[in-house]
Amino acid sequence: MERLGRITTSLPDLPISRDMTYGAMRRAIIGLPVTVSSAILPDGLWGCYDDENHVILIDRRLTYAAKRCTLVHELTHWRHGDASCEHVARSREEHRARRETALTLIDPLHYGLLEQMYDGNSWNIAQELEVTQQVLGDFRQIMAEHVCIV
Repeated sequence: MERLGRITTSLPDLPISRDMTYGAMRRAIIGLPVTVSSAILPDGLWGCYDDENHVILIDRRLTYAAKRCTLVHELTHWRHGDASCEHVARSREEHRARRETALTLIDPLHYGLLEQMYDGNSWNIAQELEVTQQVLGDFRQIMAEHVCIV
């Protein structure tokens, strides 16, 4: 069981970890009931998940770091069965996928070391973590929400 906020879920764990490359993640998910393919997607769209066919498409023009982040993001949509066309539900699903992606890919202790090493330079930190600026920004937002001053 995993705790997400106040909701307890019994969703399956993904066989991926933050230390894996994009290629290693692709190999690790081969046995899952979801197909991952690359394609040339419309401008601005990095990836998408089709719940009806259980297919994830990732834009082949992305960097490996962007593909890695997009794969985890779309796998999160798959894992939760996100298929809503309703704007409000889609917004909640997107917010959840972004948060879970950031928490999956970034180790807080490693991030803290890099924050000090690079004096907060987000480009250098994202490069070291092999994540996009967006994922790093999402992680920073999560950490800011959980700062506890005693």
